Amino acid sequence: MRPIQIMAKIIVVTNFSASSRNALDYACKFLHNPTTSVLLLNIFSFPASLTGDAIAIAALSETLLNDERKLQQEYEWVKNNYPEINIHAEMVTGVFIDELYAKAIEENTSLIILGADGRYNKLLAWDVNIVDAFIDLDIPVLIVPSTITYRPVKKIAFAVNYYRRNLQMPLAMIKRLTSFTKAQLYVINVVSPTELIDDSAKAYKKAVQDELAELSPIYFEPEFKNIFNAIDKFTADEAIDMLLVIPTRHGLWFKIFQQDHTAGIVNLNHLPVLSLRQESGFI
Repeated sequence: MRPIQIMAKIIVVTNFSASSRNALDYACKFLHNPTTSVLLLNIFSFPASLTGDAIAIAALSETLLNDERKLQQEYEWVKNNYPEINIHAEMVTGVFIDELYAKAIEENTSLIILGADGRYNKLLAWDVNIVDAFIDLDIPVLIVPSTITYRPVKKIAFAVNYYRRNLQMPLAMIKRLTSFTKAQLYVINVVSPTELIDDSAKAYKKAVQDELAELSPIYFEPEFKNIFNAIDKFTADEAIDMLLVIPTRHGLWFKIFQQDHTAGIVNLNHLPVLSLRQESGFI
């Protein structure tokens, strides 16, 4: 695990859309921390098809200049509305996920915040860039739907199957997050009703509970046939302010991007979702 640094760096990605501005506003209100450095990042991708097309390149150069002006405007908006935020802005060019990964591995980077459009029917039907960042990056990624406005984070839910051995549980990070927000932690066990719970599985559960005991979490172990509906209902009933998950390419949360989840699942589209990793520090 990376050592805790005095000046953590948070990356807020902007494409100058309404959802990006909403995520930026959320980030400024959530962080309210002068020891945190915020990088407002815009990634400008050049289409490969433009090679050799002088007219198109000239037009693209004008677009690039225009985006630089927009980035400066976003920076000034933060300075005017949140003067306590330690922020600087940067534009990079290249493939989105490659450039974001390069920034993610820079020293002190501890969190990436992205805005999601939110005008969709499917559960978490984000665009491919957001999906890739959420699942593949080695540091936490917070997705902020455009449909929400910031409210103090008083209740955090961690959805996890704690009967599994190879979870690489980010317990230290959860402790930092709850300490930072002073929130009540809820742990939702998302185990399949058909899963075999043997003595080893019970031992893994106890290990997790022992590690989290100092946080006095509230455990929720629903009997359900549809995991997503159960989490959705629980987060709505309990007015959860942020959902924590551990996504992988072959895990439960990746499957939701590959399937059609529409009817009855609405709350998760209006809830900040944070991907957790075993490594990396927090604010």
